[in-house]
Amino acid sequence: MADRPGGGPVMVVLGDSVAEGQNDPDPAGGWLGWAGRLARELDVSREEMLNVSDPGATIEDVVGTQLPAVRDLRPRLVVLGCGMNDALRGFERPAAAARLTELFGWARSRDAIALAIPVPRPPLLDLSPMSQFRKKRTVQRIHDFNEELARATREFGIPFPARETVDKVADPAMWSADGIHLNPRGHAYVAEVIANFARSLLRERAI
Repeated sequence: MADRPGGGPVMVVLGDSVAEGQNDPDPAGGWLGWAGRLARELDVSREEMLNVSDPGATIEDVVGTQLPAVRDLRPRLVVLGCGMNDALRGFERPAAAARLTELFGWARSRDAIALAIPVPRPPLLDLSPMSQFRKKRTVQRIHDFNEELARATREFGIPFPARETVDKVADPAMWSADGIHLNPRGHAYVAEVIANFARSLLRERAI
Protein backbone atom coordinates (compact mmCIF):
# COMPACT_ATOMS: atom_id res chain seq x y z
CA MET A 1 0.00 0.00 0.00
CA ALA A 2 1.59 3.27 -1.13
CA ASP A 3 1.86 6.39 1.01
CA ARG A 4 -0.64 9.17 0.60
CA PRO A 5 0.58 12.25 -1.24
CA GLY A 6 2.10 14.65 1.24
CA GLY A 7 2.86 11.95 3.79
CA GLY A 8 0.83 11.27 6.92
CA PRO A 9 -0.75 8.00 8.02
CA VAL A 10 -1.92 5.57 5.36
CA MET A 11 -4.39 3.88 7.68
CA VAL A 12 -6.50 5.43 10.45
CA VAL A 13 -8.41 3.38 13.03
CA LEU A 14 -11.18 4.75 15.24
CA GLY A 15 -13.13 2.94 17.92
CA ASP A 16 -13.14 1.37 21.37
CA SER A 17 -10.88 -0.91 23.43
CA VAL A 18 -11.29 -3.82 21.00
CA ALA A 19 -10.19 -1.56 18.13
CA GLU A 20 -7.33 -0.42 20.35
CA GLY A 21 -6.25 -4.06 20.57
CA GLN A 22 -6.66 -4.79 24.25
CA ASN A 23 -5.61 -8.30 25.35
CA ASP A 24 -3.48 -8.78 22.23
CA PRO A 25 0.00 -7.52 23.22
CA ASP A 26 2.42 -6.34 20.57
CA PRO A 27 5.95 -7.70 21.14
CA ALA A 28 7.20 -4.28 20.06
CA GLY A 29 5.16 -2.61 22.82
CA GLY A 30 1.55 -1.61 23.34
CA TRP A 31 -1.35 -3.49 21.77
CA LEU A 32 -1.39 -5.22 18.40
CA GLY A 33 -5.06 -6.17 17.96
CA TRP A 34 -6.94 -6.64 14.73
CA ALA A 35 -5.88 -3.15 13.64
CA GLY A 36 -2.17 -3.87 13.95
CA ARG A 37 -2.61 -7.28 12.35
CA LEU A 38 -4.63 -5.73 9.51
CA ALA A 39 -1.85 -3.23 8.92
CA ARG A 40 0.63 -6.09 8.63
CA GLU A 41 -1.65 -7.90 6.17
CA LEU A 42 -1.71 -4.74 4.03
CA ASP A 43 2.01 -3.99 4.37
CA VAL A 44 1.37 -0.84 6.38
CA SER A 45 4.16 -0.09 8.84
CA ARG A 46 3.64 1.01 12.46
CA GLU A 47 4.63 4.53 11.41
CA GLU A 48 2.02 4.55 8.65
CA MET A 49 -0.90 3.56 10.90
CA LEU A 50 -2.63 5.87 13.37
CA ASN A 51 -4.95 4.23 15.90
CA VAL A 52 -6.82 6.81 17.98
CA SER A 53 -9.23 4.33 19.58
CA ASP A 54 -10.06 4.71 23.28
CA PRO A 55 -11.35 2.19 25.83
CA GLY A 56 -15.02 2.74 26.59
CA ALA A 57 -15.64 4.83 23.48
CA THR A 58 -19.11 5.05 21.97
CA ILE A 59 -19.93 6.39 18.52
CA GLU A 60 -20.49 9.78 20.18
CA ASP A 61 -16.93 9.66 21.55
CA VAL A 62 -15.52 8.55 18.22
CA VAL A 63 -17.03 11.49 16.36
CA GLY A 64 -16.75 14.01 19.19
CA THR A 65 -13.19 13.28 20.31
CA GLN A 66 -11.37 10.96 17.90
CA LEU A 67 -12.52 12.40 14.59
CA PRO A 68 -11.28 15.94 15.37
CA ALA A 69 -7.80 14.48 15.97
CA VAL A 70 -7.63 13.08 12.42
CA ARG A 71 -9.95 15.42 10.51
CA ASP A 72 -7.18 17.17 8.59
CA LEU A 73 -5.43 13.95 7.53
CA ARG A 74 -5.80 12.21 4.17
CA PRO A 75 -5.46 8.47 4.86
CA ARG A 76 -6.06 5.86 2.18
CA LEU A 77 -7.98 3.60 4.56
CA VAL A 78 -10.25 4.39 7.54
CA VAL A 79 -11.53 1.55 9.72
CA LEU A 80 -14.22 1.92 12.39
CA GLY A 81 -14.62 -0.59 15.20
CA CYS A 82 -17.15 0.45 17.83
CA GLY A 83 -20.69 -0.13 19.01
CA MET A 84 -20.22 -2.58 21.87
CA ASN A 85 -20.28 0.18 24.48
CA ASP A 86 -23.33 1.72 22.81
CA ALA A 87 -25.10 -1.64 23.05
CA LEU A 88 -24.16 -2.16 26.69
CA ARG A 89 -25.11 1.36 27.81
CA GLY A 90 -27.92 2.17 25.41
CA PHE A 91 -28.06 4.69 22.56
CA GLU A 92 -30.50 6.70 20.49
CA ARG A 93 -30.64 5.41 16.93
CA PRO A 94 -31.17 8.83 15.27
CA ALA A 95 -28.13 10.23 17.09
CA ALA A 96 -26.00 7.20 16.18
CA ALA A 97 -27.17 7.47 12.57
CA ALA A 98 -26.15 11.13 12.43
CA ARG A 99 -22.70 10.40 13.87
CA LEU A 100 -22.07 7.55 11.43
CA THR A 101 -23.12 9.78 8.54
CA GLU A 102 -20.70 12.46 9.72
CA LEU A 103 -17.85 9.97 10.07
CA PHE A 104 -18.29 8.28 6.70
CA GLY A 105 -18.95 11.64 5.07
CA TRP A 106 -15.58 12.82 6.36
CA ALA A 107 -13.87 9.71 4.98
CA ARG A 108 -15.42 10.30 1.56
CA SER A 109 -14.42 13.96 1.64
CA ARG A 110 -10.81 12.85 2.18
CA ASP A 111 -11.06 10.37 -0.70
CA ALA A 112 -10.42 7.52 1.75
CA ILE A 113 -11.67 3.96 1.59
CA ALA A 114 -13.78 3.29 4.68
CA LEU A 115 -14.67 0.02 6.39
CA ALA A 116 -16.73 -0.78 9.48
CA ILE A 117 -16.74 -3.93 11.58
CA PRO A 118 -20.08 -5.38 12.74
CA VAL A 119 -20.64 -5.60 16.48
CA PRO A 120 -20.46 -9.24 17.67
CA ARG A 121 -22.41 -10.87 20.48
CA PRO A 122 -19.86 -11.10 23.31
CA PRO A 123 -19.63 -14.13 25.66
CA LEU A 124 -20.04 -11.62 28.51
CA LEU A 125 -23.79 -11.86 27.99
CA ASP A 126 -23.69 -15.50 29.02
CA LEU A 127 -20.99 -15.16 31.69
CA SER A 128 -22.35 -12.25 33.69
CA PRO A 129 -25.26 -12.45 36.15
CA MET A 130 -27.27 -9.82 34.25
CA SER A 131 -31.02 -10.32 34.10
CA GLN A 132 -32.67 -11.92 31.10
CA PHE A 133 -34.39 -8.61 30.40
CA ARG A 134 -31.10 -6.70 30.27
CA LYS A 135 -29.49 -9.43 28.18
CA LYS A 136 -32.36 -9.30 25.71
CA ARG A 137 -32.14 -5.51 25.55
CA THR A 138 -28.38 -5.66 24.90
CA VAL A 139 -28.79 -8.22 22.12
CA GLN A 140 -31.46 -5.99 20.55
CA ARG A 141 -29.14 -2.98 20.76
CA ILE A 142 -26.36 -4.95 19.05
CA HIS A 143 -28.82 -5.72 16.27
CA ASP A 144 -29.95 -2.09 16.08
CA PHE A 145 -26.41 -0.71 15.96
CA ASN A 146 -25.46 -3.15 13.22
CA GLU A 147 -28.55 -2.07 11.28
CA GLU A 148 -27.42 1.55 11.53
CA LEU A 149 -23.92 0.57 10.41
CA ALA A 150 -25.38 -1.31 7.46
CA ARG A 151 -27.62 1.63 6.54
CA ALA A 152 -24.80 4.16 6.73
CA THR A 153 -22.37 2.04 4.76
CA ARG A 154 -24.98 1.44 2.05
CA GLU A 155 -25.57 5.18 1.86
CA PHE A 156 -21.89 5.78 1.20
CA GLY A 157 -21.31 2.71 -0.98
CA ILE A 158 -19.12 1.02 1.62
CA PRO A 159 -18.98 -2.80 1.76
CA PHE A 160 -20.20 -3.92 5.17
CA PRO A 161 -19.34 -7.45 6.31
CA ALA A 162 -22.52 -9.31 7.23
CA ARG A 163 -22.33 -10.92 10.66
CA GLU A 164 -22.35 -14.26 8.86
CA THR A 165 -19.05 -13.25 7.25
CA VAL A 166 -17.41 -13.17 10.64
CA ASP A 167 -19.50 -15.94 12.20
CA LYS A 168 -16.48 -17.66 13.78
CA VAL A 169 -16.10 -14.71 16.14
CA ALA A 170 -19.07 -16.13 18.05
CA ASP A 171 -16.81 -18.98 19.22
CA PRO A 172 -15.86 -18.37 22.90
CA ALA A 173 -12.36 -19.56 21.99
CA MET A 174 -11.92 -16.24 20.17
CA TRP A 175 -12.46 -14.22 23.37
CA SER A 176 -10.52 -13.38 26.51
CA ALA A 177 -11.67 -14.62 29.93
CA ASP A 178 -13.48 -11.31 30.56
CA GLY A 179 -15.93 -12.12 27.77
CA ILE A 180 -15.78 -8.61 26.31
CA HIS A 181 -12.38 -8.41 24.59
CA LEU A 182 -11.07 -10.60 21.79
CA ASN A 183 -7.96 -12.67 22.47
CA PRO A 184 -5.04 -12.86 19.99
CA ARG A 185 -6.78 -15.62 18.03
CA GLY A 186 -9.93 -13.52 17.74
CA HIS A 187 -8.04 -10.41 16.68
CA ALA A 188 -6.17 -12.43 14.05
CA TYR A 189 -9.44 -13.79 12.66
CA VAL A 190 -11.09 -10.36 12.41
CA ALA A 191 -7.97 -8.92 10.74
CA GLU A 192 -7.98 -11.73 8.16
CA VAL A 193 -11.64 -11.16 7.26
CA ILE A 194 -11.31 -7.37 7.02
CA ALA A 195 -8.08 -7.65 5.02
CA ASN A 196 -9.93 -9.47 2.26
CA PHE A 197 -12.37 -6.56 1.92
CA ALA A 198 -9.61 -3.97 2.14
CA ARG A 199 -7.38 -5.60 -0.49
CA SER A 200 -10.23 -5.79 -2.99
CA LEU A 201 -11.15 -2.14 -2.48
CA LEU A 202 -7.55 -0.97 -2.68
CA ARG A 203 -7.01 -2.89 -5.91
CA GLU A 204 -10.13 -1.31 -7.41
CA ARG A 205 -8.96 2.14 -6.39
CA ALA A 206 -5.53 1.53 -7.95
CA ILE A 207 -7.01 0.57 -11.34
